[in-house]
Amino acid sequence: MKHHVTKTAPVLRRAISTIALALGLGTLVASGAQAQDYPSKPITMFIGYGAGGQTDLVGRGVAQVLSDQLGVPVNVVNKPGSGGALAAYQLQKEDPDGYTVMFHTDGIINAEPFTTKRITFTPEDFEYAGMITAFQQGLAAPKDAPYDTVAEFVDWAKQNPGAVFGSLSPMAKLYMDEIAKANDLDVNIMPLKSGGEVVNTLLGKQVALVFSGGIHYRYPDETKSIAATTTFRHPSAPDVETINEAGYPLGMDARTTLILPKGTPREVLETLSTALAAAATDEQFQKVVGAADIPIMYFDLDAAAEEITQSYAANKAIIEGAGIEPQ
Repeated sequence: MKHHVTKTAPVLRRAISTIALALGLGTLVASGAQAQDYPSKPITMFIGYGAGGQTDLVGRGVAQVLSDQLGVPVNVVNKPGSGGALAAYQLQKEDPDGYTVMFHTDGIINAEPFTTKRITFTPEDFEYAGMITAFQQGLAAPKDAPYDTVAEFVDWAKQNPGAVFGSLSPMAKLYMDEIAKANDLDVNIMPLKSGGEVVNTLLGKQVALVFSGGIHYRYPDETKSIAATTTFRHPSAPDVETINEAGYPLGMDARTTLILPKGTPREVLETLSTALAAAATDEQFQKVVGAADIPIMYFDLDAAAEEITQSYAANKAIIEGAGIEPQ
């Protein structure tokens, strides 16, 4: 009795392979078609802070520009918690189809992982459609303080031990710790909880120096910048040196970024990046961020990805070099 299994099995395998290949190509074609049709429905934008803050202000302005450019609603959903980590972890669970995005400062990826144990993101965990603004973070003092630079503050602090520095976080405290350590200064730290407290301590002259996210620029008659703690000089105070220029290589930026789930198609990222670029010249957006002294510094999707990768390594070296351990 003859058996024909050996003859039919290869045929069957070839048939199965052909079907599988067809299904795979069908999936790719469908995915490509979806990317080409993007967007065809409303987009949800997570913001990792509550309503009313600077990131929320910029994010809502961006949402309006994106909606105008893309022709679909962009609905803002505030997801406060763990400094943006709650929203970022939720974003990772969403489909990588471009219909759920997150607007947040890049610090959630390139700084927070080095200060907070429960935050473990790396640049490779997400995709990036671009960056639009940068906060003018820096060291600020009361207007009549007898120093205008870091060097002058150091000379003054040596003659006035126990000077008070206002700090919102371990990252803010890092700057004064490093300056004090390099110059053997005796400085007291005043913990602060909000931008409002930063302003109140400055206006009330309760601090000699404070770390500000840029809110002090709203009070030019009562406050002044001593140094930009960013890698760039601030547009609002172009004559004020950066912390790096002052001799302390600690410059770190906070750039608002459009973040998407890993695996989002390149075509979708390009569409969002082009739409985001329109914010740079949108009159209403310019008014919103200009009133808050937040400069527009647009990066497209490739520049944003490169910035995230480079700043991740640079910030890691700064933070770990300062002896800060994740808490």
